[in-house]
Amino acid sequence: MDPVLPSGNKMHEKKISSLLAERRVRRCLACGTEDIKPGRRYCSRQCRQKLMWVLSLSKGLLQTLNTRYATFSFTEHCVALDVMPTWSNGISRFVYERKSGYPPANALKELVLEAGKEWYEKRSRRISRSFASQSILQEKVEQSINPNSIMPNTNRIPRLSADQKKALRHLSINMDNLVFGDYVREIRKAYRGMAKVYHPDKGGDGERFKEINRAHELMIQWTRDPKFQSNSALPGCWSYNGYRNRWSPPLWH
Repeated sequence: MDPVLPSGNKMHEKKISSLLAERRVRRCLACGTEDIKPGRRYCSRQCRQKLMWVLSLSKGLLQTLNTRYATFSFTEHCVALDVMPTWSNGISRFVYERKSGYPPANALKELVLEAGKEWYEKRSRRISRSFASQSILQEKVEQSINPNSIMPNTNRIPRLSADQKKALRHLSINMDNLVFGDYVREIRKAYRGMAKVYHPDKGGDGERFKEINRAHELMIQWTRDPKFQSNSALPGCWSYNGYRNRWSPPLWH
């Protein structure tokens, strides 16, 4: 999801236009630094804990705003909190500028406190809770944001071991073909196709044919007790599910 700043905001839209390009680089999910160890998702335990604490703090605001889904993203210039309420498919964007050296967690905390202060000010005028929430959200609606961009799709993904993933490559099977349909048929069909090419009697590579046989056996074993995992996260941004009152970290490919 590539955030677009609302018109009239003092921060220029281009400040967050580079977000998608930046996601291709392995960065800390909490602060964005590239200074992380191989295989790690965060630069430090303290950095992760700080953001998790602020995300937990934000739940109070999100519940007050009757949030169905929300996303949190950041660049070196600002942080953005996009909110979809239960009563509308419109997206309201809250943006807060990051000062130089200001961690995303600090900027998000200020954003949450500022929005909360605005809500309480509306309540002080004897406005109902629901109307105060609607009023804040309507003031920040961003028409250019596609509602689908913050709604996580629950993707069904085959749960495979490293050897089984390697077997898929040997058989030239796309993992998507294992999600629905007849798994055994797909695997045997792929095996027959590869065997025609690599069988020694057909002039193929004998060693490669042995690998294909082994790959076929591994995948047939998987079909006897197929396991899947569901992923409800989004690429490049933290996602919030109001039904579960839970934040999920970004997908990291």
